[in-house]
Amino acid sequence: MSELRTFIAVEVDEAVKKNLTEFLNRLKETSSDVRWVDVQNIHITLKFLGYIEEAHLSAVKEIIRKAIKGIRPFTIKFRGAGAFPKLERPRVVFVSAGDDSGSLSKIQSQLEEGLAELGIEREDRPYHPHLTLGRVKSIQNIEALVKLMARYTEHDFGEEQVSRVVLMQSQLTPKGPTYTELDKFPLV
Repeated sequence: MSELRTFIAVEVDEAVKKNLTEFLNRLKETSSDVRWVDVQNIHITLKFLGYIEEAHLSAVKEIIRKAIKGIRPFTIKFRGAGAFPKLERPRVVFVSAGDDSGSLSKIQSQLEEGLAELGIEREDRPYHPHLTLGRVKSIQNIEALVKLMARYTEHDFGEEQVSRVVLMQSQLTPKGPTYTELDKFPLV
């Protein structure tokens, strides 16, 4: 039986990716030791599932359908650069994502509930929707990175209409992960 490395996500449209590309290029100019995400791979993770038996995919898809039931398309705003655990000590560089409707958090919470019944571990920290831009590998030139990011903590990176959730496969390669859409789930 084969396993697939999977996650559930909201994709990002091209207009937002264009804004993120410009920001990423500025961040890269700091020559910080960061493994930057390929802009085409940037997404909002609702739930990372890890390795799932192919035989369990139909159950996962049914959980996704239940989690989005009754949720209509909504607008999400990308605003403000930040870092985990905090801007002054970055390990993960991100742009925040939020929606006034609370739909993202509702979907994520319902996914956590349903997937826990399948034995998939719940997140142990509160959900903070974001777009991961990079992972810090060392403190090389970190001050320059933090200083630049601090100028973007309120920056508007755009907004988009969310009309679907996707189940993705992530294949790890020496050049970074490649993502393949396994299924899409429209919001109606």
